[in-house]
Amino acid sequence: MKSYQFKFWHYGLLLTLVVGSLAAYNLTIADKSFFISGESTHGHHQIELACTSCHADGFAGEKAIQQSCLNCHAEELELADDSHPRKKFLDPRNAQLLETLDARQCVSCHTEHKQEVTREMGVSLAGDFCFHCHSDIAEERSSHKGMGFETCASAGCHNYHDNGTLYEDFLVAHVGQPDLLEEPKLPARTAMQLWLQEHPDKQPLKVEQADVKISEVPVEIVTAWAQSAHAQADVNCSKCHADGQMQFNSIEIVEQCASCHSEQKESFTQGKHGMRLSSKLPENFTEQVGVMSPHLARVPMQSDASGELNCTSCHGAHEVDVKFAAVEACLNCHNDEHSLAYKESPHFETWKANSEEGVSCASCHLPREVDGEQVVVNHNQNHNLRPNEKMLPVCLNCHGAEFSLAAMANKVLISQNFKYKPEKKHKTFELIRDRIAKISNSKNKQTKSQ
Repeated sequence: MKSYQFKFWHYGLLLTLVVGSLAAYNLTIADKSFFISGESTHGHHQIELACTSCHADGFAGEKAIQQSCLNCHAEELELADDSHPRKKFLDPRNAQLLETLDARQCVSCHTEHKQEVTREMGVSLAGDFCFHCHSDIAEERSSHKGMGFETCASAGCHNYHDNGTLYEDFLVAHVGQPDLLEEPKLPARTAMQLWLQEHPDKQPLKVEQADVKISEVPVEIVTAWAQSAHAQADVNCSKCHADGQMQFNSIEIVEQCASCHSEQKESFTQGKHGMRLSSKLPENFTEQVGVMSPHLARVPMQSDASGELNCTSCHGAHEVDVKFAAVEACLNCHNDEHSLAYKESPHFETWKANSEEGVSCASCHLPREVDGEQVVVNHNQNHNLRPNEKMLPVCLNCHGAEFSLAAMANKVLISQNFKYKPEKKHKTFELIRDRIAKISNSKNKQTKSQ
């Protein structure tokens, strides 16, 4: 009996030492997956090995994590005109509501590592959580009678953080627009035009003007450079290949491009393509864990898609082919139903007819945005994906608001990449028309009574 107890104790100690050693080893290496308590959400899975991105002060509680959320998302919420900012819930009149739902903390809704309770958009609360604060909405607005609280967001009516394109004033201003505007047009690229205006006498650099030893460089590389926007804008080889360096890793490529394209680098590292190259991550994270690659994605990818994602993944190192980057670069990797249906869509037909003014993958997912006198491409491909109503400003370049919202509310149509027109009108606009009619009737009655 004593011998049996001794052996049991002996194996127990051995198991403890093995587990302890394994834990200690994982604390010293970049891969901390041993300590992850559950799968992270779609937005954070790339950086889940950088625990200090969120747990900067160890595991000090919600306040520390709240600041970590704001370190990455505060600017985005401010630009989006957050309709539920934290300051709204600091009002003493809302104190009682906070007992049910503490809306001051991001983690009240966005709880990581609990995939079993996480829904779309990384929200871990019940779908009808709007009820906590808006239980009397049907009394205030008769149009909402009979509507369940679980439909607030799913009907395409309300987004918790940003209702900018769904506010009543906006909808009233855009009601009655045609499906296709009279002059549908995306913002035109301006970078090269502005440069040429500032340098009217500059001529594109030629092959023989390349400041590298042409005999040591394949002729197709120099030829591609000479036909690129770089050569046209007087950017010679040594601008990138300083000190004769010819090979670059992904980190060096992004930093090299950022020396001229800082705004593009900033937005690129905010999206899933370049997130692992963000300066907001802990020091040396990228070197330890690596750059994002297609095989690490959680969305369907082509079986032969490979390589690290950096600027040259889409643009090429010397060609800088924006036409290739706008469509083929996307389809070379993405293998989901929406992407595969693009070449069967009317949007693709417009792009084939005119790649500058037509609608490509990039037109919607990396939109051109007016910034002062120039138009800048937003390289954060996730900026307007979730919720997809955030894409409405892009759609409004060509389509009416009702047509656009109806299309984006139709999941089947999205999967078909908008091959057909939406059959149903958007419910929101039915409510707006009723609202306009009531306001008009009220004004008419007042006029008659006077």
